[in-house]
Formats: sequence, C-alpha cells, structure tokens
Amino acid sequence: IDSGKGNLHWERVIPPASLASLESLAAKDFKGNLGKIIHDIYQTAHVMFGDMPQGNHKKRAMYRFASKTLMKVLPTSQKAEIEKLIEGKKMKMDLYEILGTCTWVQPK
Repeated sequence: IDSGKGNLHWERVIPPASLASLESLAAKDFKGNLGKIIHDIYQTAHVMFGDMPQGNHKKRAMYRFASKTLMKVLPTSQKAEIEKLIEGKKMKMDLYEILGTCTWVQPK
C-alpha cells in the first residue's frame, strides 16, 4: 500500500501533443470549433484520469482540468476579458461560466 500511495495525482499536466492540437483548433476558428475543443478536452481528461476510481473526486478533477485547459486555449482577447472578470470576483473559474461568457452575444 505504501509503495503506491504517492502515485495518484489530482492535478494533471496536459500532454503537449493534445495541447498543441487544441491550440490549433482554437487559433483556426474558436467559436466554430468550440464543440470539438470541448470534446477533445474531455477525451484527453478521460484518458489522463483513467487511473482514478469512479466518483465525485474524479468528476471534479476532470471538470477542473477542463476549465483550466479551456482557459489555456482561449483567444487572447477573450482570455483577457475572462481573467479580468475572475480577478474582479464577477465570475468563477468555472467551465460553464467561461463557455457562457465566450459564446454570449450582447443583445442589440
């Protein structure tokens, strides 16, 4: 038990190839590729967190990973806006809030 005790990590680093693929999709057409970006983030998370047992811990870890990864691949202008909102405590580092802010269009 002691030998395997320290091998389980809650925070994971995205593989460079996966990050490069996501950044490429985001650079081409962020809004147009958003569905594929989210799919690929969760597909990567599923593989990366495959060693964790099913349950709330795994679900939260994957959700947190998805939120942080989406922030990494956001276009610069949107990233700056979202970071400003987070710093001003107007929103949290939450996947759905980030997506909502990125996709919401001001009514005219």
